Parts: sequence; structure tokens; C-alpha cells
Amino acid sequence: MDDRIDALLADIEAADTAAQAHARRGEFGDEVAGQAVERTLLERLRGSLGSTVQVMMSDRDITGTASFLGRDIVVLAGTEFSAIAISAIRGLRLTTRVHRFEVGGLERLGMGSALRRWSAAHEEVSIDIVDRAGGIRGRCALVAADYVEIAGRIIPFAAIGAVHARINPFE
Repeated sequence: MDDRIDALLADIEAADTAAQAHARRGEFGDEVAGQAVERTLLERLRGSLGSTVQVMMSDRDITGTASFLGRDIVVLAGTEFSAIAISAIRGLRLTTRVHRFEVGGLERLGMGSALRRWSAAHEEVSIDIVDRAGGIRGRCALVAADYVEIAGRIIPFAAIGAVHARINPFE
């Protein structure tokens, strides 16, 4: 009889311990959810620097190692280097859940800076336009404050989804 009472008391104690653990997990989950509300996509991208990232755009996916985060762009190193406009990103797959809060000193550099560096290196680039299939390939003839001239066309930065080249513009 004592064994059955001991087993019953042990069972009640185990149930109470499990209930307390469940409540703690719930509180932890609530705390995580509360903190997540304050996190941004830029902090998540900053935390993914150096890791593999898959960027989903409207017409294709680009996979590579996140090597640079700038003003409104992320640069991936894959089979080629791609400067991708954050506004053109339709989804992401990241290998890390890290958020990094410290802003890098070069994060003020954006698409114009990347295009100017590629232009200075006489690098051939391919520009993906946001709402159009196919890219425009050539060397940048002129990189202005808010547009680039390439292959006889003037393209506003706002229309650029991504730019691809063989070299990293920020190294």
C-alpha cells in the first residue's frame, strides 16, 4: 500500500513539475514574441553576414554568402557578386536567426556606390529591372545620383532589382 501512495505522490509531483516547466516555456515564448516585435529585417540581414542566404525575387532566386549590407542593398557572393535592392526582395531563407544591432561604418553606401565602384573598375555588369524579365548587360557609361546609364539606356536606381558582376564592389 505504501508503494502505491509513494507512486501516486511521485506522479503528482512530476505532473506539478511539468506544469511549472510548461508555464515557464510559455512565459519565455511570450517574452521572445514581445522582443521580436522590436526587431527589423536589416538587423536580421546584418546578423546573417558571412552566412548563406537565399533571396527570392519576383523572377528568380539568388543564393550566396551575405558579404555586405549597405543602404537599401545586400551583396551576396555566389557564382558572381550580386548587389540586391532590399525593396526588390520578396522573401529570404537564412541559415541563422541572429539579429545584430550595431550599424557598420560602410552601411551608408548603397546601389550608387556599388555601381560607381564597378564603373571605375571598367567591370561589365548585368542589371535586373524590377518589373521586367531579362537583364541589361554592359559597362556603366555614367553613374549619377539616382540613375545609371548603361548600353544607351538610362535606368533609375528605384527600378533596379539587382546588379551582378564578377568582382565584389566593396573589397
